[in-house]
Amino acid sequence: MDLKEFINSHDVDYSSSLVSENKIAEFENDMDVKIGNELKQYILTYGYLGYKYIEFYGINSRQGSNSDMIKTTQYLHAYFEKTKHYIALEDQGDGDYYLVDENDIVYRYLSSRDEITNTNISLFDYIMERFCAA
Repeated sequence: MDLKEFINSHDVDYSSSLVSENKIAEFENDMDVKIGNELKQYILTYGYLGYKYIEFYGINSRQGSNSDMIKTTQYLHAYFEKTKHYIALEDQGDGDYYLVDENDIVYRYLSSRDEITNTNISLFDYIMERFCAA
């Protein structure tokens, strides 16, 4: 089962206020990071995703540059130098963040240790793993 099939067959929440593709460059500029192809598809198709107790950051047309993905990314960049090349995807609590690079690979960042680790998992695979474990 792929992500689209999972979303269609489960009670997954996503935004009805999607952004247009011509806004992506503006958001990249806001975050000072290039958005990868999977992340771009995620933003354009879903805005954000939530399932059970899991909620991923996203961007919607109502909030635009004030969306949680952009604001959290800017916050992390301002206070944690090691996060400068990544986009915030998820906060699992207590400073345990999951970030995405421009190649759509997910990284774990522990702010208490200022430690970043490559999960070697692509964005859509990571989302599927989290949803299937919920």
